Amino acid sequence: MTSAVQRARKITMWSLACTLLLGWFGAVVGTLNQLAEDRLDPLRLAATAVLMIIFSVAGTLLARSVSVDWPVRNDLTVRYSAVSGAAAILVLLVQDGSPAGWGLVPIAWISVAAVRTGRVTALALSLGTIVVCSTIYWFSPGHDGLPVNAAVMVYTIMCLALPYANRLWIWILDLAETAHAGKEAEARLAVTEERLRFARDLHDLVGHSLSVIAVKSELAGKLATRDADRAADEMAQVRGLAQDGLRQIREAVRGYRVLDLTSEIASVRAILEADGLRCTVDLPDETIDPAAAAPFAWVVRECATNILRHSRATWCTVTVRHTDGAAVLEIVNDGAPGSARPGNGLAGLTERLTAIGGSLTAQPTGDGRFLVRAVAPAGHAMEALA
Repeated sequence: MTSAVQRARKITMWSLACTLLLGWFGAVVGTLNQLAEDRLDPLRLAATAVLMIIFSVAGTLLARSVSVDWPVRNDLTVRYSAVSGAAAILVLLVQDGSPAGWGLVPIAWISVAAVRTGRVTALALSLGTIVVCSTIYWFSPGHDGLPVNAAVMVYTIMCLALPYANRLWIWILDLAETAHAGKEAEARLAVTEERLRFARDLHDLVGHSLSVIAVKSELAGKLATRDADRAADEMAQVRGLAQDGLRQIREAVRGYRVLDLTSEIASVRAILEADGLRCTVDLPDETIDPAAAAPFAWVVRECATNILRHSRATWCTVTVRHTDGAAVLEIVNDGAPGSARPGNGLAGLTERLTAIGGSLTAQPTGDGRFLVRAVAPAGHAMEALA
């Protein structure tokens, strides 16, 4: 699971948990009403405070189980829902059932408890909450003078509306996870297709040569006792075919090792944006010199890896430009660590660029940003990078 999905789950959890504040708002309103009417009972208030703490803790764990831990901790969802729901009902029994005060506690509960249930179950829970709260208000209406039918209407509207409003957060979270899973499947498919392409190219390059080598070797073995000169000629041809096959393999491998800068930047941009970063790319209009494009592609890949592993960046910019007969690549992000030490990856890239007369610097800028700057003179051969 990537950090983007983890952040989405945590945002969903706290969005659901904030709904529980509605219950505390009702508790404050109910307490203030009792103070204003001089009917505050310290013993009942203490018992209610304990129940509100239980309700909040169990409700927060419930919000976590239906978002961050879903569906791994699905077995605990029912337990948290039952504990927080029982605490909400006990609050009404200890106090009163006014929907303008303590009655907001069970409303806050149902808004979280029904987000991962089916439609029928969610409707049943909502109707059950309406019936229980209305019944308690019938016997303990409080002192706000709200008619019973008005209280029933308030409970009905809120118990049916809030759960479906919160289910929207779960729907958005599921969409995000589905989109992320689709990107991962697409990446795996691309890797599989590349492997198949490499296998096909390798077969096409050396398959015929190896078949001829096998036939000629067998022929040379048969001729060794009858015609030594012809056998030697066949083995010479075998050696030539083997050398040619080795050359073709080296050329194929070298071609696969040379990265395309434009494709690499596009790939890195997609990966960073999938992880939740805002990525901006600025490429020159003219063609980038191949001598600079290849090492720059390796720099871009290494920087993306470091950003994902070692920083908490929220944005990244990739800029390529030509200046004074050289190509310059700059990668900046806002996730500069407190103390940065160059890793083996950047050290290896420094050696690559130094070998062709270029340079690489990677350091914080002092304002919370981290800058990687690579310079490669144009016109150098790529053999140094192979």
